[in-house]
Amino acid sequence: MTDESRELREENCVQCRYFKSTDAQNGTCRRFPPIFAGESSPRETHHWRFPVVSLHAWCGEFRPQSSA
Repeated sequence: MTDESRELREENCVQCRYFKSTDAQNGTCRRFPPIFAGESSPRETHHWRFPVVSLHAWCGEFRPQSSA
């Protein structure tokens, strides 16, 4: 395994302390406060959301989950 593939495997959203799973493939990023999502549905109870991300995604804000 190359250093780059090891880094991508270990430093992805599912391994990040800011990630919260919503289903088997996706979750939300809790790094920053929710963002305004608009008024897409009259059934919405609120219009603020955390960004939806794939568990395989990655970004420059990655922080490993705490070991505690």
